[in-house]
Amino acid sequence: MSYTLSVPNAVVTYSPAATTATTVFDGATNTWRTTVPLGLGGNIFLDGLGFRVPVNFPGGVGPVTWSGRFAVDQPGIKVTWNWAAAVYTSFSTDNNALGVKPVDNGKASAYKNSDPAGTPENYKMFLTGGARGGGGANYTGGLANSMNVCKMK
Repeated sequence: MSYTLSVPNAVVTYSPAATTATTVFDGATNTWRTTVPLGLGGNIFLDGLGFRVPVNFPGGVGPVTWSGRFAVDQPGIKVTWNWAAAVYTSFSTDNNALGVKPVDNGKASAYKNSDPAGTPENYKMFLTGGARGGGGANYTGGLANSMNVCKMK
């Protein structure tokens, strides 16, 4: 049995006016919008979705394939991305209720902790082992191999 899931759109904006990183979900356009200050390094949340698993998947299910289109509006931009998956025993269908951490930097967002970018901060207590994570504090699961998507000149 295979599943094809539609992932929301995503926009990451590097803003000289931003003093803190934020992520919000725009339900009208089905788009994750992450804004980060210029020059911020580390991992930045791009996109994600919750998926209520309809059956008890066996371990090692695969392959998992992500695809997408990337566009930049400035020269010299390099995009490197990877994906992860974690399992939660309870999760909201309201993406804005999740409290998604926008960056893994422990000082650059409202979430002053060492959690990885993409952590659903308001649902951490429901994390359990499964997918690419073993539970504990691995809130997004282990990252898959990084992919270099483009380097615009």
